[in-house]
Amino acid sequence: MNFLNITIHRFRGIYKNFLSFFSIFSIQTITQIFFPPAMIFAWGIESFGIWIFILSIPSLLTIFNINFSSASRSEMSINYEKKNFVYLNKIFQNTFFLVLLSSLFFFLIWIIALSFNKINFKTLENVNPEELKIIFLFLFLSTHCLIFDQIFYCGISYKGDASNYNYNTIFFDTLIKILIPASGLFTENLVYPSLIFLILSAFKTFFLFVIFKKKNKENLNFKINLIDFKLCIKIFKLSLSYQLDNISFIIRNNGLIMLIGSFFSPMLVGLISTARTLFYFLPIRFMNIIDNTIFYEFSKMYGNDDTPSLMKFFKYHIYVNITVIAVFTTLSVFFGKFIYNYWTNNEYVLSNILMFLIIADAIVFNSFNSLETFIKSINKFFYSALLKSCLAILTVILTFALFTTGYSFLSYFVLSIISSIIIFIFILILTIKILNKNYK
Repeated sequence: MNFLNITIHRFRGIYKNFLSFFSIFSIQTITQIFFPPAMIFAWGIESFGIWIFILSIPSLLTIFNINFSSASRSEMSINYEKKNFVYLNKIFQNTFFLVLLSSLFFFLIWIIALSFNKINFKTLENVNPEELKIIFLFLFLSTHCLIFDQIFYCGISYKGDASNYNYNTIFFDTLIKILIPASGLFTENLVYPSLIFLILSAFKTFFLFVIFKKKNKENLNFKINLIDFKLCIKIFKLSLSYQLDNISFIIRNNGLIMLIGSFFSPMLVGLISTARTLFYFLPIRFMNIIDNTIFYEFSKMYGNDDTPSLMKFFKYHIYVNITVIAVFTTLSVFFGKFIYNYWTNNEYVLSNILMFLIIADAIVFNSFNSLETFIKSINKFFYSALLKSCLAILTVILTFALFTTGYSFLSYFVLSIISSIIIFIFILILTIKILNKNYK
């Protein structure tokens, strides 16, 4: 690592974060390999498709919940490096206040959503309405736990060490992936896996609180006397970029499942979910190991005005991304379909055209997502996030129009690839402009 001119202390921090993110990727990959076959075995193909669709609904509603954690964590990290500890504490306290307001707003959104009783989905036509209400209640409470996880994410990781947060996430997410399929061996009622999801989500949040208190015995605490409305407005503005980014990601993924579930059968929902797990999310999650590790380092280098290291990290980050994409594409094209059929025990019929479209979508997404890591780490990606959310919404609207006129579900992927190419070009231009302006 000498070619990057970094200290032993920083290298250890990078290695620690990299190992924790790699652990997340490894465990998620293993659980994702076994989760669909286990769900199909224990619950059946139709119930598996219904479960995937049900989970997408509360996830889709989180577009109305502003995520303050990422913007605040970057600001806290930058000010920690600058040793502005008083201001750092103020950022945390005001973020906590905003998260509380966000949770109340999300609660109102959920109540409004549940009041619509006339919405019918083809995928849910065989599910008992009373059981469905209980399932949605449990999933809503689970989603609320994720909202409160934001504040602990800031308080645990702002010094540049995300390992404790990551390992806690790994443990409980793994339990969810094990216990939910296992519950299908004892019951056919989907209320029980939703209850398991709630219980484990609550425990995950509780242990994050314990970790937060252990790592912040003398500095960060929950107080209301440091609330500053001007600072709240600043955090809110910075968080809009992350919120727009979150909206685009949710619409691109959960929005797709909602569209497919509204027009097609649970079988197709399961096919697209499993195919995207292998050919789309797997390479993205792998690249996120690098992206998330470098994200922390970019924030710290920016806070220290360490321009030489920042530029070197940026260049090598791009080289690694190109290598990962090349390897992924080669393996997917030559071995992807065989692996998919073996993995799903030939339960689904995966066409070559669908596989290639998903691979192409993953390639372009990975390219602009990794390229954007730098401008994200310094909170300068509002316009790229705005473009992504607008194109995601436009893609869904156009897809809905095409579905209503009888077009194939493949039309979504064509539109998604076109929008991803536009985003990549825009982020490339924006990044070059910022680098030339600040780091000539």
